Amino acid sequence: MSEENKVQQEELSQNATESTPELQKISELESKVTDINDKLLRTLAELDNVRRRSREELEKTSKYAISGFAADLVLVVENFFLACENAPKEKIAENQEVQHFADAIEMTKKELIKILEKNKINRIFPINEKFNHDFHEAIVHVESDKEEGLVVQVVQAGYTIGDRLIRPALVGVAKSAAN
Repeated sequence: MSEENKVQQEELSQNATESTPELQKISELESKVTDINDKLLRTLAELDNVRRRSREELEKTSKYAISGFAADLVLVVENFFLACENAPKEKIAENQEVQHFADAIEMTKKELIKILEKNKINRIFPINEKFNHDFHEAIVHVESDKEEGLVVQVVQAGYTIGDRLIRPALVGVAKSAAN
């Protein structure tokens, strides 16, 4: 090898050793950048998740905010149903004033039902429907010739708001008659 080649090789070798710390520093910085980018992406994803959960919670809150009020109001509605069902039909037919009073009670009941339905509050009156433990509470088994598991008696109507149960319908469920 010529003297000139030896000098060039030494210079290259010296440059390589000098550039190694620089390469290490660059490598460290690239690693830090990658790490910071990863953390940033995770933080952004978490922020999106928090926003989504907050939006869902706000929607639920606004949808079911009137649940307590509705639970109280359905008691009033049920009293109107009782009043209409137990009205003395003969006396109503005999007296025009009593007829007007009975009509007013019936109209009030219908208006209350419209208001409840407008606010997605629905009455559950499951007579002759299959028993559904999600919406009905069986309080008695009644011997019947009807299909077993069929609701044959409604003691108290139930109510839902949207897809959430406010109160279950209290029902009597058919069971096969004993032989």
